[in-house]
Amino acid sequence: MTDLPMPSDVAKADAAGPPPGVAAEVHGGRGNPNAEAVGEPPSVKMVVRLFVIPLIIVALAVGVMFLISLMAGGTPSMEEALERLKRPGGNRTAEWLIGPASKQRYMDAKTIVDRMKAGMGEAERVKLASDLTDILQNHTRDGEGEIRHFLLLALGRTWQLDPSQPEMNSDAARSSRARVLDVLSRYADDKEVATRKAALLATVYLAGHPEARRAIPLLVRKLSDGKEDLDVRMAAATALGPLATPQDAEVISALETAMRDGDARNAELEWSSALSLAQLGQTEVAPTILKLLSREELAQMRYYDRESDPRNPSYRALNDQEQQRILINTMIGAQKLPVPEVQQQLRNLAEKDPSPRVRAAGRELLARQSPAVPVVTP
Repeated sequence: MTDLPMPSDVAKADAAGPPPGVAAEVHGGRGNPNAEAVGEPPSVKMVVRLFVIPLIIVALAVGVMFLISLMAGGTPSMEEALERLKRPGGNRTAEWLIGPASKQRYMDAKTIVDRMKAGMGEAERVKLASDLTDILQNHTRDGEGEIRHFLLLALGRTWQLDPSQPEMNSDAARSSRARVLDVLSRYADDKEVATRKAALLATVYLAGHPEARRAIPLLVRKLSDGKEDLDVRMAAATALGPLATPQDAEVISALETAMRDGDARNAELEWSSALSLAQLGQTEVAPTILKLLSREELAQMRYYDRESDPRNPSYRALNDQEQQRILINTMIGAQKLPVPEVQQQLRNLAEKDPSPRVRAAGRELLARQSPAVPVVTP
């Protein structure tokens, strides 16, 4: 039996050549192929390189994450989130709020949304609507657009119907919804376009409540105002579909007028109006709906892009993500339109569209159609 060589002995042997009885093959030469190779055990440097350094890196990363979680204060409760939303939201760059305070406010906003998704009782809804109103009116300022937009949408969502819960029609609940609509109506005339848009879209969450009909005259006024920003008019058109009924002649007339705008730069207003008319059962919009449900048609459409470069707006084609969004929104709006061609196209998209997201949305919508949608020939 030969003694196990020390690493220093192996290093010297390498310099002097293979010793007798040791395969030259191990040293890069040729020798007895059956001889065993003598390996060098890991050095301290190698152990450090392979194990200690990565361990230090992982420890540092965990430490940084721990410090961040401490600074953020962990997941806040609903009360903590509402209280922190009253604080200033960070430093402002040209377009965005930045800094730890801003990030904290978004974490607080997420806490509120998650709580809403989990379901709330009537008393909780009344209190949340009051708290959000207070924050909006007394603890936000101009230039905090992103926070105001969230608060407006959250305020409307406070009273979104939950089919799994009983009706909430106590005096306190009805009074709370009326106050919510009053607040949304005031912000619908805000000087910031994005705030007006958010206020109008927030009214959709109250669909199904009798109080929501109070928003219809405001929405018709905004839609019909040719001097209003296009995004605001589109928001009004979008909200009218869920809130109005086929018997609302003034709504139908306003949406039909918007569809006949004629300005190619306002194509999105035509699409939004068509979707609401489809939700209101107006079968004459079927040709427009079929275009919005067609991949071939969408691939040829060009719309006036005012957001990418506001100073130099231009026409451009719809990318795939935009096409998917239009397809899904149109399927939602047209799911009950009683036109055979439209219903067949919904089935085609659910079965054959190349996007898994579109197919899944189509299958979900078709599964809800019970009993089957009656169809009539347009």
